[in-house]
Amino acid sequence: MTEFQPSPEIAPLTLAQRKHGKRYYYSYALFNSLSYAALAEAVVLLMLLRLGGTASWVGAVSAMAYATLPFMVLGYRSVRKIGLARNAGLFWALRSLFAGFMIAAPWAQQHLGGNAGLWFVLAGATGFFTARAVGMVSFMGILTELTTPREKGALIANSFMLFQGGGLLMTVLIALFLGVEASLYRYQLFFTAGLLTGLAAAYSLWKLPESGAFRQGAPFSLRRELGWLVGTGGRRWFFAMMAVIPITQGILRMFIVLVAKQGYGLSDQQVVLYVLTGIIGGIAASYAYGMFLDKLGSRPLLVLTGIVDIGAVLGILFLPVSISPILLGALFFISGAVHIAFQASLQHYFLSITDVEHQLPQGIITQSVGGIAGGLALYLGGVGLEAIEQVVASPTDPLLHFRWFYGGMLVLLVLRTAILFRIPRLRSEGIRDSLNALLSPWDWRAVNAVKRAVAIQSEDEETRSLEFIMRSGSGIYREELESLLQSPSYVVRERALVALALVKPDMPLIDALLEDVRGNPFTTAPQAAYWLGHWQVKRAVSVLREAVGSADETLSARAIQALVEVEDRESLPMIRERFQASLHALVIVCGARALAQWDGAEAYPRLLEKLNEPVPPQARDELALSVARLAGLYDMFYRDLGMLRRQPEQLFSEWRERYGARDGEALLASVRAGSVVKVQLEQALAANRDSFREWFQAGTEAWLARSPESIAPHLGFLMTFLLLSPAGNHLA
Repeated sequence: MTEFQPSPEIAPLTLAQRKHGKRYYYSYALFNSLSYAALAEAVVLLMLLRLGGTASWVGAVSAMAYATLPFMVLGYRSVRKIGLARNAGLFWALRSLFAGFMIAAPWAQQHLGGNAGLWFVLAGATGFFTARAVGMVSFMGILTELTTPREKGALIANSFMLFQGGGLLMTVLIALFLGVEASLYRYQLFFTAGLLTGLAAAYSLWKLPESGAFRQGAPFSLRRELGWLVGTGGRRWFFAMMAVIPITQGILRMFIVLVAKQGYGLSDQQVVLYVLTGIIGGIAASYAYGMFLDKLGSRPLLVLTGIVDIGAVLGILFLPVSISPILLGALFFISGAVHIAFQASLQHYFLSITDVEHQLPQGIITQSVGGIAGGLALYLGGVGLEAIEQVVASPTDPLLHFRWFYGGMLVLLVLRTAILFRIPRLRSEGIRDSLNALLSPWDWRAVNAVKRAVAIQSEDEETRSLEFIMRSGSGIYREELESLLQSPSYVVRERALVALALVKPDMPLIDALLEDVRGNPFTTAPQAAYWLGHWQVKRAVSVLREAVGSADETLSARAIQALVEVEDRESLPMIRERFQASLHALVIVCGARALAQWDGAEAYPRLLEKLNEPVPPQARDELALSVARLAGLYDMFYRDLGMLRRQPEQLFSEWRERYGARDGEALLASVRAGSVVKVQLEQALAANRDSFREWFQAGTEAWLARSPESIAPHLGFLMTFLLLSPAGNHLA
């Protein structure tokens, strides 16, 4: 199949157009929230119950939100003719006008008799959700047009937050206006308000800018799109997720209203107040996921949301017979939060796994299949709930049939959780890291600071974001650190390199470090070389070899250290050459370690020769330690050298006990006085000639031949340790 390529004359929206479009999109989200709360939420179910509707009617009306989704295919054709914005605006207006059936339902119930009012509500819901389905096709394309990959989560979550905020406002008005015993005609006023605000939302959609990219492409082909959808195992699990979540979410969210209304016998006003807590939960979820969706990715948030959802169902199972307002309110809160969290995460994941060519048709297929499954589940759930009530009804526990019903739902929730664990990770963080970030106040501050740094792009903001990243202790900021490593500011790059201790490397981050080694000598290149070695990046070898000869000797030293870390023994000749030519402390330190590790006994004369040169004092100890490493006495010499600095009297006391019997040349007294002479070392070497290996004997003799009569104290200390030691690789 030929990959879709947008026509070259179609340019994406400019930044100004995206900014303009986001304003209209947020306006749509606000008006739509007012409309939806009045036309399709708990208020409709409450009026349905007032008209005499049973759980089966509730299931049937609720099912329309899902069962009408296959009509999205009409929207695909419409988008290609009139574009995303006009398709969404036109059918959102039709959606709102169908509310006229709901407005007329009380009249029909009174004048036509029977179940006429119920049928009017069902007809209104069917038309409402059918037009909505046709218009919904546009939204994935609209989100793609208005955002970049790094900000789509923010737009999704912010629009959901506005949606929940407007819904909260409308629900508060409904709760206040309905009172304890509301007339059915009061519901008509809210349906009218929903119709008008829906038309305002449609106008905002009509005004959205678009590039026209989504008016291209081949006609809708079910066979082609199903082939793409099942083409990989990851996409198959994605399809399973899109199908199963509407089933569980529809039942859990809608039927909790029945738990409050029928299980506890609450008034309409009381139920609406509980619905308010669910909306507040949705606002909380919108805010949290707006902060973290783009940072963590959608997969871990989907999994964590599913686990929270299971906790809510378990809470319903253990609701007390006598109402507990706090517990019931908490369950409504969690239900509302989970609903919005799932919607935001699903949209984000859908946009991440699809491309422009497949977004609209895949939205049709996945949402249609999920809609059919969810609608059927809602209807069967209503019928099943009635059947369970007839079998297990208990006069002492009015919630018993709900317990059985939601207990059965646990099986589906376990299946759903297994599916969520199998969907591809894409560019998501791990579940444990994501949970830690969500629970960490420092990560909340770090994510907010990172967003500010990206938006403002000033040195102060970038530095501030790095401070919060370091305090968070979290390893989820690879992309941000990769970007900050390319900052023109040395201070920012330096702090970003320090923060790399928190993260695991990926290819973009490694590429940024390689570029830093090449382009930033005398500043941050040495730190970049250190991390390439620390992470043992094999592909960095050629860049590190070049850095060994750099005029920046600190970079040269770190490159040597890194080459040792990646086990590049072929670089040994150039390391020897740089070591012998340099008097830079860090080059000597790193070079000595490399020679001791790779050159074996051949390094011994080179290290001794370097000790005779005027090397910086801070490099002498490292040279001596490297010699001790060759002798296999590194740990012992390290301990003795540290004690010489901190507790010299204690050290010499131990040396008298350890070496006194072997000290025929009075070396211990001379070392303590700092006055070792060459003849003492020559006599000690000759006295034990048969005890030493050839490389040590010959190397030491050659070194002594070139040494002055008075031996430097640090050399006297090292050679006394080696000559008197009863163990080591230098002994035969």
